[in-house]
Amino acid sequence: MTTTHMQTMERSETKLVGYTVTASVNQDLENDIVIKLREELFKKRHEIANRLDNDGIYLVQVYPDGEWTPDIPFISIVAVEVHDYSSIPEGFVQHTIPAGTYAKVTHKGPESQIGETYDFIRDQDICGSRPFDLEYWAQMDSLEEEESTIDIYLPMEE
Repeated sequence: MTTTHMQTMERSETKLVGYTVTASVNQDLENDIVIKLREELFKKRHEIANRLDNDGIYLVQVYPDGEWTPDIPFISIVAVEVHDYSSIPEGFVQHTIPAGTYAKVTHKGPESQIGETYDFIRDQDICGSRPFDLEYWAQMDSLEEEESTIDIYLPMEE
């Protein structure tokens, strides 16, 4: 069972370091692309200097302009938060999430059911057309448990 909660909040700028890939939702689902990147990042996160002291991981999904379907590729960035970009290990990328007003939608339930929460976001027209969204996975070891929570941040237009 999936439950969803929404609120509006201000977020400060967030600096991230991690891995990136360009793929469609269907390619990702068929090949577990983001899951593999997330597992690799979780194993190598200790190599990232200036990492904040938490085990959470972010997923940034940057969408192309225009109509979107599950077959259209977009950029996914799986990353950890850092204080600054002074030392980025080879093979990693940096990405900055801008400060601003965001709709925060909390998905409660297994990660494999997060599509239901994105259906809710679409059905409620929460931040309809957006350039990106951001997921935060706080507990990597419990993503498939009923009590798991994933925060989804959607930038709101000014």
